[in-house]
Amino acid sequence: MMKSFGPLSGIYTAPARGGDPSSLIVIMHGWGADAQDLADLAYPMSLRFPGAAFFVPNAPEPCSMNPMGRQWFDLADTDAGPAAAGEMIEQSVATAIEELGLGMEAVALTGFSQGGMMSLHCGLRMPARPAAIVSFSGALLSADGIGLADGRPAVMLVHGTDDQVVPYAMMQTASQAMAAHGIEAQTLTRPDLAHGIDPDALSGAIDFLAGHLPA
Repeated sequence: MMKSFGPLSGIYTAPARGGDPSSLIVIMHGWGADAQDLADLAYPMSLRFPGAAFFVPNAPEPCSMNPMGRQWFDLADTDAGPAAAGEMIEQSVATAIEELGLGMEAVALTGFSQGGMMSLHCGLRMPARPAAIVSFSGALLSADGIGLADGRPAVMLVHGTDDQVVPYAMMQTASQAMAAHGIEAQTLTRPDLAHGIDPDALSGAIDFLAGHLPA
């Protein structure tokens, strides 16, 4: 179902087991796509997290190169654009957890490509940090202000070696930058995978989240 939380609207999936959610998993799509692109990830994830609610928001702007799609920020603006989008994500998550009766310790921010960039950009800077972040084929836009607070969040980076859109080397760059700020990211390399999420990438992310979120 379509639902709005604060400034962002998107596809919301209630817990598979019914009742109140025990956690919230936010899934952010990539540049030029929209919420429909990743909405189907909620089902396989719900098999492991039957108590989780899922929110797949649409990015706030029409895509500059594909007006049928959305973007979190223009590719030429990796400073003010991500900052503005990050504020909207933070407001949206705050509204969602208030409505759902959850704390940030029950929230995971995940995303693919530009959505993965935003999961890191926002999740590592929020005053109240999420429990976990998973970035699929993403990158760390900036290391400024990402110091770890309260031992959270746990971070996983997933990337394919054949990615020609966001190069595989960006995963190592992000991991090293975070380590310099006291954040030890877990990494998952997918051999021969191009720019995408394959079953093993998703399975690895689900296993990772299981160590940090209630089911």
